[in-house]
Amino acid sequence: MNQLRHLAIRCEEREKLKAYYAEAFGFREVGEGLSPFHLTDGYFELALLSNTPNQSPNGLYHFGIKVDDMDETIRKLESWKVRVQQRPDNTSFAELRVSDIDGNLIDLSVHGYLDNQPAQKDKKD
Repeated sequence: MNQLRHLAIRCEEREKLKAYYAEAFGFREVGEGLSPFHLTDGYFELALLSNTPNQSPNGLYHFGIKVDDMDETIRKLESWKVRVQQRPDNTSFAELRVSDIDGNLIDLSVHGYLDNQPAQKDKKD
C-alpha cells in the first residue's frame, strides 16, 4: 500500500517555522544530505520551502499530527499564541485543530488517524 511520508510547506520565515515545529511537537532535523529545513517525527518528513517568485501560490489545506499527550501539546502551543479549536463531535479522526504561525491548519489527535505503522527498511542478508 502507498503511504504518505512527506509534506512540503512554502513559507516566508523558514527558521521561525522550523523552531515552531521543533518546540511545539518535538520534530527534529533529518540527517545528512538534506537542508536543515527538513524535519521528522521519526516516521514522516516535513520540508519547509522558501516561498520564491514564480512558485505555485496554492497552499496546504491541512494535515494531521498524532500526539502522545494532548495537554502537554496544548501547553507548548500556548507560548506560540495560536488558536486551538475543538473539532466537531462527529469528526472521528481528530480532537483538535490548530494552525501554525503561517496559518497552515493542523488536526491533532491522540488516538491517531489510521492504524498504520512506519515503513520498514528491507534487510539484505
